[in-house]
Amino acid sequence: MSEALFHERVDNLFLQVEEILDEAQSDIDFVNSSGLLTISCENKSQIILSRQPPLQQIWLACLAGGLHFELAQDTWLLTTDNKQTFGQCLTQALRQQADEILDCSLLDSLQD
Repeated sequence: MSEALFHERVDNLFLQVEEILDEAQSDIDFVNSSGLLTISCENKSQIILSRQPPLQQIWLACLAGGLHFELAQDTWLLTTDNKQTFGQCLTQALRQQADEILDCSLLDSLQD
């Protein structure tokens, strides 16, 4: 995939994440700047999403650790097992850190 297409897909993904976060009941703030989407939870913890163009990956940093995702079959899959999806892992991180249950499953099907 070209670098331009990678950036377009990540931009769309981050916009979808922002739309999901807008539905949160708790006070979740987010800032999208310079290729990073920083999510700040009420308990002062953060979840950071970043793009890695040279690797064509998305990285998710949360209290559980750093997770790397690559696009495979129109889904962002965890590189360590190629089974867990970005949406599943973000749902889990938000549940753990923000005590918020948000449905991130829409993030698991590529939408251009």
